[in-house]
Amino acid sequence: MIYLLIFVAKLLEVAISTVRLVLTGRGNRIAASLLSAVEITIWLIVTSRVLLGLEDDPLMAVAFGLAFACGIYLGIFIEDKLALGLAQIEVIAGFDEAKGIAAKLRESGYGATTYECEGLEGKKLAVVLKVQRKDIPVTMGLLKDYEHLFVTVTDIRKLSRGNIQRHIIPGK
Repeated sequence: MIYLLIFVAKLLEVAISTVRLVLTGRGNRIAASLLSAVEITIWLIVTSRVLLGLEDDPLMAVAFGLAFACGIYLGIFIEDKLALGLAQIEVIAGFDEAKGIAAKLRESGYGATTYECEGLEGKKLAVVLKVQRKDIPVTMGLLKDYEHLFVTVTDIRKLSRGNIQRHIIPGK
């Protein structure tokens, strides 16, 4: 029973820590600070219990170590599901195809900016848009019918001026 308690507590502590680190990197000070208080409290309780009992029961260290690894995985999974923050999607395609993509995105409510660029096979057009991270799957779904695209998605830490509306398309 003690192994399960150690495992679950350490799993939660490390998952919270992972989410906190991501929030810190995105500049979300308040949420990161609150999570850190919970994280350190769990850490103190679990670590002291393991250290005090380690000599008599070395399997506590195994439960502790396994939970640490699983907690990282769980924290990344949680953060991915929360999908907090913003992203920039950049689509590079042939000139005419990119014009059509930009028009389709604008018709769907996205603010799409284009600029001319040059690739290995000549002139291209880049289409750039900023979206909520939660909207990435829907946005990428709008691009599924195009075959020859170069698409990058980059996290944005901060956005100055302007705004981004969520553009969830009904039925998608």
